[in-house]
Amino acid sequence: MRDPDGVVTEFNGHDDSTTNNRMELTAAVEGLRATERGAQVILRSDSQYVVNSMTLHWKRNKNQDLWEMLDAEVAARRVRFEWVRGHDSDATNNRADELALMGANGRLLAEGATAGERKTRASKSDDSVVESELTVRLKLGESIRECARCGAKFVSRRDGDDYCSLILCQLEARRR
Repeated sequence: MRDPDGVVTEFNGHDDSTTNNRMELTAAVEGLRATERGAQVILRSDSQYVVNSMTLHWKRNKNQDLWEMLDAEVAARRVRFEWVRGHDSDATNNRADELALMGANGRLLAEGATAGERKTRASKSDDSVVESELTVRLKLGESIRECARCGAKFVSRRDGDDYCSLILCQLEARRR
């Protein structure tokens, strides 16, 4: 989320028993909830399901609970929906995809949380299975490391590489 002053606020979520469409709707609802009532908002999404349902009035066959929540949040603001091509050259949308993937993997952003508190919520057994499978696929000189800021595991080719590639983690690395 970017406010009129250019300040960016990031958040993500996780639900073990959901669908992609429900998460797209939830993201729109929570994004709007993070804005003030009465605000003028441009909601940009790579979800044609969300954008076209709101702008072209596609039939809403499923997820009625979330559509009702989204309608209520939209009614309280002046919202313009814009579709953006996913996995393309839009840096903001690409970052949103990174956050969504982190959430899907149980890694949630938490403002003010310590690196330990930001670690994945996935079970240790799930992590060890993935790590074992990845370990056998590493190239010469690569290793699996844990980010000093967010606690996420990442593949690195350099010794002393203590921060993953997420932009907030890279900012922290460069402040040191």
